[in-house]
Amino acid sequence: MNPLYGKDSAIPEEIKIVFLGDSITDEGRFIAFMDAYFLEHFPRHRMTLINLGVSSETASGLSEPEHPFPRPCVHERLDKALLETSPDWVVLCYGMNDGLYYPFAEERFEAYKQGMLTAAGKIKDAGAKVIIMTPPPFDPQSFSGSLQPLGQVTYSYAAPFEDYESVLKRYADWILSLEQPVDAVVPIHDAILHEWSRERSADANYKSGDGIHPDFRGHWQIARALLRVLFNISLEQRPDYVDHPESSPLFQTVMLRHRLLSSAWKEHVGHTNPSKADASPLALALVKGEELASELRKISTEAKGNPVIKHSIWRGYERIDFMLEGREGLLIFPKKSADGKPWLWRAEFFDAFSYPDMALLEQGWAIAYYGLSNQYGCPGAVEQMNGFHRFITAEYGLAPKTVLFGFSRGGLYAFNYAAKYPEQVKLLYLDAPVLDIRSWPGGKGAGTGAEAEWAECLAVYGLTEETSALARISPIDRIDELADTNIPVVIVAGDADIPVPIGENAAPFAELYRKLGGTVSLIVKPGVGHHPHSLEDPEPILAFIRQHA
Repeated sequence: MNPLYGKDSAIPEEIKIVFLGDSITDEGRFIAFMDAYFLEHFPRHRMTLINLGVSSETASGLSEPEHPFPRPCVHERLDKALLETSPDWVVLCYGMNDGLYYPFAEERFEAYKQGMLTAAGKIKDAGAKVIIMTPPPFDPQSFSGSLQPLGQVTYSYAAPFEDYESVLKRYADWILSLEQPVDAVVPIHDAILHEWSRERSADANYKSGDGIHPDFRGHWQIARALLRVLFNISLEQRPDYVDHPESSPLFQTVMLRHRLLSSAWKEHVGHTNPSKADASPLALALVKGEELASELRKISTEAKGNPVIKHSIWRGYERIDFMLEGREGLLIFPKKSADGKPWLWRAEFFDAFSYPDMALLEQGWAIAYYGLSNQYGCPGAVEQMNGFHRFITAEYGLAPKTVLFGFSRGGLYAFNYAAKYPEQVKLLYLDAPVLDIRSWPGGKGAGTGAEAEWAECLAVYGLTEETSALARISPIDRIDELADTNIPVVIVAGDADIPVPIGENAAPFAELYRKLGGTVSLIVKPGVGHHPHSLEDPEPILAFIRQHA
């Protein structure tokens, strides 16, 4: 499967996405979180998100005898839903109800698989992209009803099999294996499990919801996963409106609009759940929805003045987190700035093997990071980096030139930025750097490569497998561009690196850079692979920085 996003991870100017699923989709807070994100950061884009989730629904067509009514099935309404909405993309999320809360059985699993594949085929036939989410996990620790051991005659949503999570895990793993006719798979199952583990490390009694339906934190994990897979937007910080929706006029209005439109669309398309929503006629709801959208754009515009979302203390130092053009940035301030207010900029992997970072922070340097993960230093990412540079130098008076750290794939960002904007870069520190995309993630040489990352890399550069061979976009092909800038480069790399072989990246780069008159120091770690990065004693790196920056 190729990524849905295209060159430079550009956000579509206009797109219509329909969500089909059970009660978790019906509740739809994750859709509202996505809507709020786009309205807040891309208010001029027209992102139409239509929630057609129906409580109790399945993709398999199965229903347990203990259920108070025959479970609805998406196939009873799918044709009409596609006809009425004319979507560009359709997101499916089923599985929680399809196992019927029983122990695993091949016949139920087969019905689920056939139901999902049939739905995917119909969506493709309608001309839309197919996106399938894994089912979320079941949480027995949060379930307040009666859990039933293996061997019981009957099970139900009110009295599920105690290890029902193992059933959903098998369903999720199958979803992850899908290729045709699916355009993208969104892995929410393990992401939510990880969130539960993190919360329970702080509070052993943490409740994730009711066991079946995740709470707002689970819905945020779903929204994050969708933004990552569909739009290549990686978010770490949780917006304040996730935990405190009442404090956000924007999110309150988003939810009002979401409830209005989702109930109208659901009843307009129709379903067999006997519980019907109190819905306005669709035409009336659409008019009201546009009025609310105008109000939301106004709220978003008025809120643009202050990008800072969080002040905190990080390892004893002042830290700010903020949003800039829809991406997360952060800045950590020294206790006392060195002369000229120098700063170092992590292009990727903030705080990983941060020995030189911390040493410079102690010496009065600021640390900066801007979240542009999974864009492989493409031209669009470089321009976003330039906006970040302009913002933090103007807003916080930092030095006009930075020391740019490029770890692993961060080497692509660091080189490409320095080559395009040399007047903004004092020095490059590259660590086990990717300097040839054919080596990694392409795997065209001695390295192992990475299939999923290679597809992402090709997508953000607007390349195909065939055109990539002649594109000459890697740093290793463009060393002369950097050599002309006289920017000093220090490289640390292990000579046993398997995924990013030194012989295809750091070593030939250093040799050619030196031949072209560039200042470069290559520090080789004998017998060391791709990890660990950096040097536990960073003095050789710091000495190079002191000498040249």
